[in-house]
Amino acid sequence: MAAPIQTARLLLRPFRDEDETGLDRLWNDPLVRRYLWDGRPVPRQVVVKQIELSRRSFKEHGFGHFTISPREDPSRIIGFVGLSVKEASGTTELYFALLPAHWGQGLATEAAKAILQFGFEEIGLAEIEAGADPPNAASFRVMERLGMVFAEDRRVGKLPVRYYRIRRQSLALR
Repeated sequence: MAAPIQTARLLLRPFRDEDETGLDRLWNDPLVRRYLWDGRPVPRQVVVKQIELSRRSFKEHGFGHFTISPREDPSRIIGFVGLSVKEASGTTELYFALLPAHWGQGLATEAAKAILQFGFEEIGLAEIEAGADPPNAASFRVMERLGMVFAEDRRVGKLPVRYYRIRRQSLALR
C-alpha cells in the first residue's frame, strides 16, 4: 500500500474500510454523481466494493485510489483521486472528484498533479489518460492545467466520453 501524499493544502491517503461513510457521501452527492456515476445513486455495497478494488489494485499494480482531505482536518473526506487500470485496454486512467463546496479552488488540480507525479515517478508509468463526459467543462480545464492533451472521443457503454492523456516526459517539462 502506498504511503500518504501531502501537497501544499491536501492529504491524499489510500482508501481504508473506515472511509465507507465519507465516500458514500461524496459519491452520492447529486452534483458529483452527475458525471462520475452518470447520475445513478451509488449503493453502499458499491462503495465497499470500490474500496476493495482499490486495495487490490495497490497490491497488483502499486497504485489505486486515495481520499482527499484538508491537511488541517485529515479525517474529513472532501474528495478522491487515483489511478485505475482499464482491463479492456490496459491503459491507466486518472480519476478525481471533489464535493461541490470545494470546487473552483484549484484543489482537484493540486491533487491530480500529485497523483500524476506518483504514477510517473514512483510507479514508472509511461502514460496516463483521463476521461470526462463532454458537458463536464470543469474536468477538461483540470486536465488541461495538468498538461494533458486531447486524445480521442470514445463511447463508454452508450455514453460519449472525451479522453485526454499525458506522457511521463511531458510532466517532467512542467
